[in-house]
This record gives sequence, C-alpha cells and structure tokens, in this order.
Amino acid sequence: MDVSKQIEKQIKKQKLILESPNLYRSIMVLALPIFLSNFMKAFNDLIDMYFASTLLDPAKEGAGRAAITIPGPVFMISAALAIGFMTAGAAMMAQYLGAKRKENARRVAGQLLLLCSLIGLLMNIVVFLIAPPLVRAMGAEGQTMEYMIQYLRIRSFEMAPLFAFFAFQATRTASGDTVTPFILNLVMIFTNILSTYIFMKFLDLEVAGAAYGTLLGNVIIAPVFLFLMFKKNARHIHISFKNLRIDHDLINRLFKLSWPAAVGQALTSIGFLILNTIIFSFGPATVDAFQVGNKINSMILMPAMGVGSVTATFVGQNIGARNIPRARQSVRSAMILTVVIAIIGCLAILPIRELIIKIFLEDTPESLELSVEYMFFILTGLPLMSIFQVFMGTYQGSGETMYSLILASARLWLIRIPLVALFKNVLELPSSTIWYAMIVSNFAAVYLGTILYTRCRFQPRVKLEAREGAGA
Repeated sequence: MDVSKQIEKQIKKQKLILESPNLYRSIMVLALPIFLSNFMKAFNDLIDMYFASTLLDPAKEGAGRAAITIPGPVFMISAALAIGFMTAGAAMMAQYLGAKRKENARRVAGQLLLLCSLIGLLMNIVVFLIAPPLVRAMGAEGQTMEYMIQYLRIRSFEMAPLFAFFAFQATRTASGDTVTPFILNLVMIFTNILSTYIFMKFLDLEVAGAAYGTLLGNVIIAPVFLFLMFKKNARHIHISFKNLRIDHDLINRLFKLSWPAAVGQALTSIGFLILNTIIFSFGPATVDAFQVGNKINSMILMPAMGVGSVTATFVGQNIGARNIPRARQSVRSAMILTVVIAIIGCLAILPIRELIIKIFLEDTPESLELSVEYMFFILTGLPLMSIFQVFMGTYQGSGETMYSLILASARLWLIRIPLVALFKNVLELPSSTIWYAMIVSNFAAVYLGTILYTRCRFQPRVKLEAREGAGA
C-alpha cells in the first residue's frame, strides 16, 4: 500500500473519532475488534478450564481448574505497573495525535516499549521466585498447591514479551487502529488453544501443558508486533531506535500520569487475590461455582470492556483537538450503547445459564446449584459493570487516572471485601453472600463514578505549546 493510501485511511479513522456525526456508529466500528479480541481471550480461558475438566484424571480435575483460574490476580498484580504505563501512554499519545503532534507520540511509544519490556523481565524473576510461598499463603494444599506453583512459574516467562505487546496495543489504540491488535490476539489465542490441547492430550503434561500452551501463544507474536512498531507507516505511530534512548523528562511525566492507574490495578488484583483466598475457605463447591461463573461472565462483559477502551481513545483525541463538547458527548453515547448491549446480553443468557454451566459442573450438583445462583446476580448486574467500564475509560482518556484509582479501589477495598468479611466471619452467613456483596459494591461504584465524572476536567494532560511540537 502506498503512502497516499495509508494517509487517506488514517484521515478516515480520525474523522470517525473527531468529526463523524454518528457517535454510536463510530464507537461500535472501533470497539468491535476490541470486543471480539477480548471475547476470544475469555473464550480461551473457558477452553483451558474445559480441558482441565475433561483431559485430566477425574480425581485431579478440581485441582486443575483451581490452578488455572485462581492465580489470575497474581498475573494482574505483576502486570499492574506495565498496565499503568500503557494507560498513561495511550492517553498521552491520543492527545498528541488529536493535536497533530505525531513526533511527540512516537517519543512516548519508544519510552513505553522500553519501560514495559524492563518491567516484564523484572516481574518474570519475582514471580518465579515467590510462587511457592505465595501459593501457600493463599491456602492451597496438596495437588492444588503443586499445580499452582507449576503454572505460575511456567507462565512467568511470558511477561517480558506480553508487556511489550501492551506497549504496541497502546500505540495502535491511541491512533484508532483496533483491527491489528485483534488479528494478533487471534493468532495468540488459536496458538494457545491448539498447543494446550496437544500438550495435555498427547504429551500428558497435565496443568503444565496449559501453562506451556499459554506461554507459547503469548510469545509467538512478539517478532510480528515489534516489526510493526519499527516499520515506517504513515497511518500509525512507528518508532526508531533513537526513541528507545532513555528520556528522563518523558519517563517522569509518564510515571506521574501512570502511577494512579498502576496502583489501582495492583490494589484491584490484590483485592481479588484476598477474595479468592476467602472463597477457598468456603470449600470446593464454592470455588468451582465462582470460577465457572466468572469465566462465563467475563465473556458477556467483553462488549462493555471494548466500548470502555474505545471511550478512552475518543476522549483523549478530542481533548487533544480541543473539542471538549465532543469528548463529553462520546462518554454519553458510550454509556447508552454499553448499557443497551448489557441488557440484551443479560436477557439472552439468563434463561439458559444452567445449560451452559452444566458443561463444566454436571457431575458436581452442589457446585452447579451455587453457580446458577451466582450467575443470576452477576448477569442482572451487567449494566452496572458496563457503566463502570465506561467511567474507567473516560478517566484514562482524559488523564484523570487518580479518579480511576479511587473508583477501582473503593469498589473492592471499602465495600466488597469488608462486606464479604462481615458476612462470613461476623454474621456467619453462607457462601452465597459473596454474590450479594458484589452487587452492593457495583451499585456503590456507579454512584461514586458519577460523582467523580462531574469533577472530571477534560483538559489536555500533555504539553501542546509550539516549542513542544517541534518536528511533529
């Protein structure tokens, strides 16, 4: 494709974000690839759980399911700083692109790739070393503990290439390209599914096979996205080796903007780790119900997450272009769109939830009954979670990352975890009270998110003076 066609496509993409009168259509066009990508990731997690339920010895399948799903927050804690930098970098790049300062966006992209890669290497070492005491602290025992340590240590080696991919995603999302990350995610997912099946079915590697499959899927696309980042392209942000030289001023600005998002991500993941530990104490039936219910729910929540991610791009670029009314209108349109989608998804899945859950828990009636009850609450709460996702995208795109920290932390640490602890340890209520605590915390999060939105300034968080744009 010649340069003129590349420029023409980029202009069309920017018109969707900055000028198109139909914001609902524009948001859906950019959100659809993200939604499909996230949906496939959630489907992949569900497939891993299915393999653990069908390819492992029946005596080991419960331990296998727990080993694959319970450590999830550990990976999110490890990725917290990289996700924080990705969030801040995407907001900065979107605002620079909206202000037509592409060279500044390239500088941010280079520092982002450098920082995310270094964080990945560091967290690889940390997770590998602390896996045994961490798993014991979570309350895992016997076969479950052995599987979880094995799973964590193998997957720790994916962190450097995966975090570098976060940097690539940020560059493409900021410019409105949601298709390329979607294609690469598809390659990752299909590689993961195929290799996991081969490793578990034919090589008899059990849970280690699932870990190796995920590792291979997350590493295999590294040469491709690195090539795309360095390839000159008139449509998208590309970098050169000079952009990888340490820029202390830019790193300092990135850190100031990213630390609230990083801390929020870490606190959220630690909160879920504590919740998982509490859930362990309720027994295997509750653990199974929670795992299966969450995996199914995460698939249904994907449209809202896609719209939330795109909201950050619309808000960021329109703030950079000094079009504040359109930035605010983007939030309103995203909110309406995601709530409508959530209601449709809830009404579609609610009547057939038991049939879906039976695929995984047909042989464990107690777990099945709990999971059916749990799914009722999380499905009816989908509109609340959808609004939460749009608020988070709004704060990230506008650079108000402190608000995302407040909202994410309050939902878990001020409401959900204290409620669960109260219900279990003081009132001695059954495990189903976990679902009630989740609904209450989501209601409270929407209320708090609305208050924070009224204080959102929608002002540029990057320097746009003429001297700053030299060479842009």
